[in-house]
Amino acid sequence: MPKINKAIDFSQASTILIKLKMNDPNFTHNNWGDDELIDIRNEIRDYHRKTQRLECVYCLEPISTRAAHAAPIEHIAPKSQYFNFIFEPKNLCVICPDCNEYKGKNEVFFEPSIVNTNPKIYPRASSAFRIVHPHIDEYEEHIIKLNRIYIDRTKKGNFTIGICKLNRFYHLFGACDELIEDSSIMETNDLFFNKSIDDSNDIIKRALGIDN
Repeated sequence: MPKINKAIDFSQASTILIKLKMNDPNFTHNNWGDDELIDIRNEIRDYHRKTQRLECVYCLEPISTRAAHAAPIEHIAPKSQYFNFIFEPKNLCVICPDCNEYKGKNEVFFEPSIVNTNPKIYPRASSAFRIVHPHIDEYEEHIIKLNRIYIDRTKKGNFTIGICKLNRFYHLFGACDELIEDSSIMETNDLFFNKSIDDSNDIIKRALGIDN
């Protein structure tokens, strides 16, 4: 089951304002932070905090209950590249500041979506996206999270781990007691930390009986 089962249904006031903005030729992605859109941003953030149960859809770590900067609104397909989807409900969620910073404006569509830089219809198929999509994909089918280690099960999982730098704790601190607690991984601890990231993933997968 996807992390977000139901996309936001905007209030009537927000729907009217969104229509006005999308019909305004002077409105661009650079206006996302305008004061006029505060209520819309609050509505999006409040909805997804509850729907996601204060969990980042990429790293599954906590997001804030109150501070806006600690629960940034995520445009899965970047608003700077896909302006048509700036208010698309299925393109919205909230994530942690680190995932927001790392993912940035990176391309998330497969061909042929990226050929058309201004598509009018938001893709609904998982195959259209390179990233694990919180409205479409089941996270655990693509990524296994064990404490602070992220293991890819698919190419899409591998792309998401890479683009969001999900194994950042390991990259920063290396082997430490805080990193690994699961007994099934502890058995392969020495091998894990003497291998490359890709080899370490294979070691953990074998220990857990996960097929590639």
